Amino acid sequence: MVGFVGAALTGCSSTPKQEQQAEPKIEAQPTQTVSPATAAVDDEAVKMEALQQKIAELRNKRVHFDFDRSNIKPEYFDVIKQHARFMQDNPEVKVTIAGYCDERGTVEYNLALGERRANAAYNALVAAGVAPDRIQTVSYGESYPLDPRHNEEAWAKNRRATFVYGIGEFMRPH
Repeated sequence: MVGFVGAALTGCSSTPKQEQQAEPKIEAQPTQTVSPATAAVDDEAVKMEALQQKIAELRNKRVHFDFDRSNIKPEYFDVIKQHARFMQDNPEVKVTIAGYCDERGTVEYNLALGERRANAAYNALVAAGVAPDRIQTVSYGESYPLDPRHNEEAWAKNRRATFVYGIGEFMRPH
C-alpha cells in the first residue's frame, strides 16, 4: 500500500503545472529595399524630369531677325549662349533649328531666307562649342506664323529662328 500511496502522491502534486505559453508572434512589416538598379531608374527619372523642364524653359527663347536679314543681332547673343550651354551640359540632346519669315516675299525667297536664318543660329551654336552633328536645320519660310495679323508688329514676331530639342533624336517643330 505504501507504493500505492507514493504513486498517488506523485500524481497529485500540490503545485500546478504551468502551461507553456507560446511566445506571441510578431509579424515583420515588409521593408522596401532599394536595389542599385531601382535607384538608378529613380535617378534617371529625376534627371529626365529636370531635362524636360529645362527644355520647356528654353522653348520660347527665340532669335528674331530684321526684315530681309539673317544676321543675329547682339541682343540675341545671350539667347544663343543659353542654348549652347544647355547643349554642352546635356550631351544626349539634339536640336532642330527652324527658320521662319514674315509673309512678304515669294514662297521660294522666304524658304531660302528662313534657311539662312536657321543656318545663322546653327553657326552661332557651333562657334559656341556645340558639335555640328547634334544640330540640324529646316526652313518653313512664311508657314506657321506666330502672329497671323498683317502688320509690322506681327511680321517682326514671325521673322525668327526656333530651337526644338529631342533627347537622343532630332525632333521636328511641326
